[in-house]
Amino acid sequence: MSTDLIDLARLGERLVNVRKTYGESIDLPNLGATLFAVLLGVPASTYQSYEFGEAEPTAAFLVTLRKKTGVSLDWLLDPNYVAACSGKPK
Repeated sequence: MSTDLIDLARLGERLVNVRKTYGESIDLPNLGATLFAVLLGVPASTYQSYEFGEAEPTAAFLVTLRKKTGVSLDWLLDPNYVAACSGKPK
């Protein structure tokens, strides 16, 4: 992926939204970044760097996130895509 096409700050904000929505869907409304990272199989520091907009997520991470949460990658990656977040698992 090229960071020229991805607004990492907005992506980070959307990842926070996904985490919170997913947490609510599994009765963990205060799901923190560390536990969410464990659920996704990535180091907490890696996931937090995504949320803070400091690093670009890998394709493997995005696929895992999509499978776990059901989130639309179009919504997640496209700053002009306005559909509501679907953080609920399938």
